Amino acid sequence: MFVILACPESYNKSMNKKIDILGVQIDALTMPQALRQVEELARDRKAHYIVTPNPEFVMQALKDGSFREVVNGADLALADGIGILWAAKFLSIPLSRIDWLARIQAWAQLFIIGVGVVIYPKWLTSVIPERVTGVDMLWEISKLASEKGLSIFLLGAAPGVAYEVSRKLQLLYPRLKISEVMAGPPYEPEEEVVSRIKQVKPHLIFLAFPATEQLRWMRQYTPQLDRGVLMGIGGAFDFVVNAAAINDPTGGGSKAVRAPRFLQKRGLEWIWRYFTQPWRKERIKTATIEFMKTVLEYKLARR
Repeated sequence: MFVILACPESYNKSMNKKIDILGVQIDALTMPQALRQVEELARDRKAHYIVTPNPEFVMQALKDGSFREVVNGADLALADGIGILWAAKFLSIPLSRIDWLARIQAWAQLFIIGVGVVIYPKWLTSVIPERVTGVDMLWEISKLASEKGLSIFLLGAAPGVAYEVSRKLQLLYPRLKISEVMAGPPYEPEEEVVSRIKQVKPHLIFLAFPATEQLRWMRQYTPQLDRGVLMGIGGAFDFVVNAAAINDPTGGGSKAVRAPRFLQKRGLEWIWRYFTQPWRKERIKTATIEFMKTVLEYKLARR
């Protein structure tokens, strides 16, 4: 997500192929391609940020123009969610100019591609070649950093979680340089965290915050840093060490456990979360039923 790259004067994000999903621009990259660009960004002489949009991101961006602006201003936007690959594939298939026929075609395509996700997931990869999740990027970037001498900063989650993540990463990658580990707001003053980032100057900063908070940090602090790549990874820290999900509004302390691999590959991870984290029900509905309905309406209107 390995060729040694020369330090560029400035990273050129316009080189990537962009796929538009309801106004959100997604980079059509594989994991190895994304990793090569992450290294290039980390070695650049200015600060950057990376986002990992999923269907919830897209739905939020439809309602909030400033949210969408920050997402589209990222140096990399990686498809975190099978729904993004589904939408890219669905929107790429043309419709008839005849209204009634187009509606029949659109519904048929929606059904066929939906079934295709489960039966043959690789069928979706003709437009966006791969799903690149925040959790997977945390592992892969840490491996890359250990091999290339890049430093990382772990920020977010509940107190102690980022420290446990750091221990696990260094067990796997003994040469990995971890500049700092902090829980950040609301457990530690934001000014103190930012001051520490500026002091240690890490190449890569993982933000384990909710989506809106990630983007606020990226918008507010990227211009203030001399170098480094801020990357939003949501609840990735919790998944790495099976910690209690920090965004559980019930306070029940439900553990963050990833779905089995076969469910992830077939776009059924949402079923696992529906039963293991029932407090996500409304978010799951937004990311599945509402997202698919909105993409369908958009496709018909665009025609």
